[in-house]
Amino acid sequence: MRSIFISIFFMHLVACAAPSEFAYQPSCDLRAFCFSQRNIRNIELIDNDTLVVHVGRNSCPYLVEVGGVFCNLTFSSTIGFNDSDGRICKTDNTRIISGPFRRNNDEVCRIRNVKAVTDDELLEYYAVHGHIPPLPPVGSGQLELETPQ
Repeated sequence: MRSIFISIFFMHLVACAAPSEFAYQPSCDLRAFCFSQRNIRNIELIDNDTLVVHVGRNSCPYLVEVGGVFCNLTFSSTIGFNDSDGRICKTDNTRIISGPFRRNNDEVCRIRNVKAVTDDELLEYYAVHGHIPPLPPVGSGQLELETPQ
């Protein structure tokens, strides 16, 4: 009798367990200044010194600003990261490998800043840099001022 009760109890626990696709998936961490190199899903070039890197299952966007003496990513045939620990951070010694046409290792781009952004911030960044037209204003466009009493 006791073994039947225990087996029914364990069957009930197994039936109530959530499968892995229903388990909690954390969203993008907007306070992060690092991401893992192995989780990169896509890289978009904004201008000659700015990249948008989409990371992880949720494709979280990161703005990556680079700099260097001969750093111009618009002429790059490929873009890759060269880092010893696999984490791309703004204070790290990560180098951007920008293709086979560089003459020596002094012509690499170094990361100046890494910032996680929301989809709205990314859309605004695209509009400011001319990749998409500015969004139309919402509402009547008139301002109402309240005077303090």
